[in-house]
Amino acid sequence: MPDKIEKLVTASVEGLDLGDEFRRFPISDAPTLLLTGTLDGRTHIEAQKEATQGLTALTHVMVINAGHNHFRLSPQMAEIIKIFLKGDKITTRKIEVTLPPFVK
Repeated sequence: MPDKIEKLVTASVEGLDLGDEFRRFPISDAPTLLLTGTLDGRTHIEAQKEATQGLTALTHVMVINAGHNHFRLSPQMAEIIKIFLKGDKITTRKIEVTLPPFVK
């Protein structure tokens, strides 16, 4: 269904379709921090892996029990972001936060 809607909209508005080049996954050696929430229902883990496969300087941190908007769930999150922005090496690969009440 989403493909049909996309085709309908792009056919209706001239120049709206940015083309296949726009949809390609990025290729870069720029330092990139990926924070993945294991409960992310918006951007699934497999889609994140696929989308970042061309990033050669990727630092990936898994946030256990977190969804898409997980930045304020743990002070560790802010610390990891600070370390990354300073250009220092991040050694933490997993952070575990408290399971949300609606899941319990």
